[in-house]
Amino acid sequence: MIYVNQEQLDQVKYLLEQSAQGNHLLFDERTLRRIAPRIGQNEKRCERLEKAEQLLEQMILQPSISSKRAFLDRLDPEVYDDVARVFFNIVQNTAQEKQGFSH
Repeated sequence: MIYVNQEQLDQVKYLLEQSAQGNHLLFDERTLRRIAPRIGQNEKRCERLEKAEQLLEQMILQPSISSKRAFLDRLDPEVYDDVARVFFNIVQNTAQEKQGFSH
């Protein structure tokens, strides 16, 4: 678990809301097309997924959207895709919660 200040929290909420509306500020369309088939799939906990979650947390702590993008750009392509999948799973779960869906 990470601790974020109000500004960081507001920024994360903004990024999630924008992505839910189709305005992807952190990831490009090619990335989304590449990872889309695996978004929402239940995956077993593994080191790779845990690493992606930790990197997403580190990205969240970056002070600006441009610094978040720069952080992501430094990741190797496979790890980048893993982080993107974790992010879009959160987007999907957040959107479903707002619509009142439950599983």
